[in-house]
Amino acid sequence: MQGVAHLYAITMSRARVTIGRLEHIALPGLGIARVEAKVDTGAYRSAIHYQRMKVRSIEGVKRLVVTFQMGGQRKTKAFKVFKRIAVKSSNGEVSKRYLITTTVRLNGVSVRTQFTLFDRSDMKFQVLLGRKFLRGRFLVDVSTKHLIG
Repeated sequence: MQGVAHLYAITMSRARVTIGRLEHIALPGLGIARVEAKVDTGAYRSAIHYQRMKVRSIEGVKRLVVTFQMGGQRKTKAFKVFKRIAVKSSNGEVSKRYLITTTVRLNGVSVRTQFTLFDRSDMKFQVLLGRKFLRGRFLVDVSTKHLIG
């Protein structure tokens, strides 16, 4: 029984914030003050829309130069740290995507998280927040939206 009490104490010490299926977030590392994100509990990693992307050598160092257009803003950022990973889509197809790390701010809470870059221009939401971002921090009430952002 002590194990259950210990687990309960750990769970209660990490109070989770309830969020809706859609929330407004900021991406301060990308210079995006406000954009609507879809919370996707079926996705392991988060994903973000890019407009243009190219690997360039800047001062002899490879950088991933990405242009984002979201929240009514267009921003370009060069990432020093990036890699390509295999991602399985919801329809079962596996593709290679670039993976970057940036900060998400939601209701005053800032979280460093990984995003795969994907052309989501034909999709309704430019940002998806996956389970890796949510884990241990947030609970999702799918019946609501914009609970905190």
